[in-house]
Amino acid sequence: MSPNPEEFAVALGTLEQELDWSLLGRLQCSEGGDDFFSTEQIVANREAGLLIAGELGEHLMGAVGGPGRSLYVGAAVGELVPILMEALVLGRELVIVNQDNEESRELNRGFAAVEASGIGMPRIQWDGLDAISGEFDHGWMVSVLNDPEAFPALHDELYGRSGELATGKGVLAEDVAAATQLAQSLLAKLSTRALLSTTDEELPIWRPLFSKERWLVKPAESALLTAVVGDPLRFLHLSRS
Repeated sequence: MSPNPEEFAVALGTLEQELDWSLLGRLQCSEGGDDFFSTEQIVANREAGLLIAGELGEHLMGAVGGPGRSLYVGAAVGELVPILMEALVLGRELVIVNQDNEESRELNRGFAAVEASGIGMPRIQWDGLDAISGEFDHGWMVSVLNDPEAFPALHDELYGRSGELATGKGVLAEDVAAATQLAQSLLAKLSTRALLSTTDEELPIWRPLFSKERWLVKPAESALLTAVVGDPLRFLHLSRS
C-alpha cells in the first residue's frame, strides 16, 4: 500500500462516522453497551490511538530494518488508529488476524466503506496464524493473552484477581499452554530484528519464550495506556542471531 498521509485523517473520520458504535458497545458490555462508545469515549479512543500510533511510528522508522510488514493478532477497535497510521502514513503492508465474530465483521464493513471512497484499506482475516506466510518486522499482540473470554483463568492470574473480581472460569494450566502456543506462533513469524507490541500484563507469557528462543529484548522505557482496555502497552525491540 503506497503511503498517503493526507488520506489518514479522511479515512479515520469516515471510519468513525460509518461504524455502528452501539453494536460495538454491546459486544464490549453485557449491560449498558449501547452507550459504551459515547461521543466522548470515541474521542478518547481516538486520542489514545494517536498517541500510540505516533510512538509506534517512531519505533518502526528508527530501529526496525525488515520487510516493512506488520502482523496484528487480535486487533479490533482499539487498534484502528495504529492500523490506519501504518497503512496510510508509513505505507506498510498489514496482515490482521482475529476471530470471525461480529466485531471483526463490523470493522471490515467499515474498512470497505472507506475503501469505497477511494482509499485502500486492509481487512481482518480469520484463517489463523498458520495460514500466514512470509516474515514480519512488527508483531502486535495487545490485550490478547490476558483476554477474559479467551483465557479466563490466565486473565485472573495475570491481573491478580480473586473472589468477585475474578472470572472464576477456565483451567490455568490449559490457558497458559494455549496462550504460550499463540505467542510462540507470532514469534515464529518475526524477522531476526523486529518490534513486538504487547502489554506489561502479558510479559509473563513472553519472557520464557524470549529465553528459550534466545531473543535479545530491549523494551521501551515508558508505556502507553491502550485505547479501550487501559492496559500499559510496551514496545519491545527484539533481535537474535
